[in-house]
Amino acid sequence: MSHADSPGGRSTVARLSDLVARAGVGAGVTVLVSVLPVVGLIAPAVGAGVASWTDESATARGPRIGAATGALVALLSLPLTFFAIWVAAAVSPAATVGVLALTLFGAAYVVGSGALGGYLADRIAADRASRADTDPEATASPVERLKHRYVEGELTDAEFERRLDRLMAATDDRDRSEDDARSESTTSASPARER
Repeated sequence: MSHADSPGGRSTVARLSDLVARAGVGAGVTVLVSVLPVVGLIAPAVGAGVASWTDESATARGPRIGAATGALVALLSLPLTFFAIWVAAAVSPAATVGVLALTLFGAAYVVGSGALGGYLADRIAADRASRADTDPEATASPVERLKHRYVEGELTDAEFERRLDRLMAATDDRDRSEDDARSESTTSASPARER
């Protein structure tokens, strides 16, 4: 399979560069959030969630983007890790083993937390999309929404009639202005045809 034959019609290089770009966004957010007290503990999940939320891919790639974000954050912390190992090696072999163990645990936490944040962002986006598809209120016209509020008892008879009259007047004004615009465009197009 060549690079251009990959799923989605995009080359492997393009998909990989997009993934790395999203991971870069997530790593930046992670670093910014990590300085906040208490919230800094979940910074990898927050950064990966933001990176996944901005993804416009048709497929859900949240966990992948989150894991890539966590891996990038772990790579960015390597200089600090090497310094800690160097200091621990000067103290004792046991300290070196402890620092290495903490480093591995920290890297696993950051990558896992990032993957979880990406997964949760995908789930939230999917839930919102399904709710918008099934919510009749979102697709209802203003008159239908007004009728629904009246039936539910949110509006009195007088309030319902007043708002309905206002909606009908606004609809009539809009229709009239659209008719005027159409008639102006046809009259301006007529002289052009005569030439």
